[in-house]
Amino acid sequence: MTDFPRTAFLLGAGLGTRLLPLTEHCPKPLLRLDGEPLVLRAMRALHQAGTRRFLINTHHCPDAWTQAFPTGKFLDAEVQLVHEAVLLDTGGGLANVAELLTDADRDLIVWNGDILSGVDLTAAVEHHRTNGAEATLVVREQGPLKNVRITDEGDVTDLRDRLGATEPAYQYTGICLVTRGFALSVPKEIASLVEHFLRRVTERKGSIQGYLDASKVWHDLGTLEEFEQVRAAFERPVRGRLSVEEAAGLVGYLPLPEAAVLKGGSGRRFQRVANLSGHTAVLCVYDDSRPENRLYGPLARVLRDKAELNVPLVLAEDDPHGLLLLEDLGDDDLWSLAQAPAFPWPAFASAVEQAARLHRDGPAAVEGLPLMEAFGPKLYQWERDYFRDNVIEGRRFDRGAINEMESLAKELSGRPVVTIHRDFQSQNILVRDGEAWLIDFQGLRQGCAFYDYASLAFDPYLKRPDMDLWRIEIEEHAREVSEWKGSSDEFTHLFHVAATQRLLQACGAYAFLGKKQGRPDFLAHLPQGLRNLAIAASLTGRRKLAALAEELGRAPVSSR
Repeated sequence: MTDFPRTAFLLGAGLGTRLLPLTEHCPKPLLRLDGEPLVLRAMRALHQAGTRRFLINTHHCPDAWTQAFPTGKFLDAEVQLVHEAVLLDTGGGLANVAELLTDADRDLIVWNGDILSGVDLTAAVEHHRTNGAEATLVVREQGPLKNVRITDEGDVTDLRDRLGATEPAYQYTGICLVTRGFALSVPKEIASLVEHFLRRVTERKGSIQGYLDASKVWHDLGTLEEFEQVRAAFERPVRGRLSVEEAAGLVGYLPLPEAAVLKGGSGRRFQRVANLSGHTAVLCVYDDSRPENRLYGPLARVLRDKAELNVPLVLAEDDPHGLLLLEDLGDDDLWSLAQAPAFPWPAFASAVEQAARLHRDGPAAVEGLPLMEAFGPKLYQWERDYFRDNVIEGRRFDRGAINEMESLAKELSGRPVVTIHRDFQSQNILVRDGEAWLIDFQGLRQGCAFYDYASLAFDPYLKRPDMDLWRIEIEEHAREVSEWKGSSDEFTHLFHVAATQRLLQACGAYAFLGKKQGRPDFLAHLPQGLRNLAIAASLTGRRKLAALAEELGRAPVSSR
């Protein structure tokens, strides 16, 4: 709105007696929330909407206001303090500043200085002007003092139930818009502005309007208890908000200037850091976008201490800020090692052995922790739908392929349940001194052991021409270390069933991230994922699904 009211009147002269002793030497609007005076939140919202002049009346502790605005400026807006030697209350305060308005001040926004609100100011002003009101009260449907009566047409008929009106009652938010003429009409001797509102309601029907604020934020910080509750909420750390430099400083480390930011994603940022002794570590800053991010620290401790798995040591953790400091295991992972001409079989064998230990000892180690949803009919269906919605993209295909996809879950659901990694692929397995170390296990859950083994063997990131042969080696080693008691044919069949199911999820993820999340780099892995899906599906006898994967793999990959 280009002609948004340029002037706002902030009520700052109150004594704040209900917030004693906090207000003994500080006006209530200057009490701090999250490190800044609470009145700045109102001023920031008003400034963003278009206000460029703030009138603030003062009485209690006026010097505090002068110290808060020593230059008479807030950003590029003027701040004019209007001192009241004798407290004039809301009505007298408005009458006192009305003479400071000019012809350019068509309307004035009046805002109680102790109010926090998320009201849509532009919409409120537009409503005020469209209805031609002298004053528009911003109200809410819920609140502790619902005593403003408003008709369905928006006319205010009563305040504080003084006139006996019976229309629906609303909570006044402490924010209103008034015309310059209205402000000039307020008698200087009047105390509360409510009295003048009531006078105009009686004298001219419809002159006072209501605007319904439906925003999520509104607080009237009138009591010590409410102020402390709001302050605690505002000052609570927000996970992921800290910069890498701030987070590193909390644990006594500094980001390495020569080190590139490590790969992240899923609401996590990684950076190699070092302390004053030169010891390096990996810093992870995570947010709340993925609930499993908070599980990494607790899982790392129990997997290392109880299951004796190779996982990084947690050096420090600050969950309220979303901060983890982890042992630095280096940069070598299975994927990078597999880029060499010779296949790094010892490292892959070690990874399979770590998976087998996780399946065997993991259930007891993680008992009591709130893991992510276990594999079952619902999660298997989600993986199928993920593939259909993002790879197929609504295209109709043979009912036989659908039936084959659905039959995968039936076979896997009949297998014993163990604790699985769930994202057991080559970039989530680091290698140090020849041994495999597991990372990115925050999505760990209960499921079928074959899912992990097949995830590694059919990993679309591994595009070696000899990968078909090494899949057989991974399968045979998995059968050996898992101490499989059945036939080798049954193991092979379930291995490929799990691979087919896993690749539905992986291909769905590549398409979703590439086409819908603006990450075209992931689309580069989709063709290989579809080729692997065709192989795995054909080895389980799911010929229609295999044919579909082959057809999709031949189609050009588009980011749209």
